[in-house]
Amino acid sequence: MTTLVIGANGQIGKQFCELAKQSGTPIKAMIRSEEQAAWFQERGIQTVVGDLEGEFEHAFEGCDQVVFTAGSGPLPGQIKR
Repeated sequence: MTTLVIGANGQIGKQFCELAKQSGTPIKAMIRSEEQAAWFQERGIQTVVGDLEGEFEHAFEGCDQVVFTAGSGPLPGQIKR
């Protein structure tokens, strides 16, 4: 049962990915750019590039569940226009 982690590169997302991987849960970490992949690859965690402000339906392929750890951005409560 593969879990897609949206917001995987954040503080909570990284902690979740690491703990889930240690428990044997297959993880797919959604990151915004390939430059963010190294941390996950070093731990044997699959990555997929996607952005919540764009198209990211492809990220769900092969996943059975989703954990959403993405924050609201650098300024909490800020509405992007």
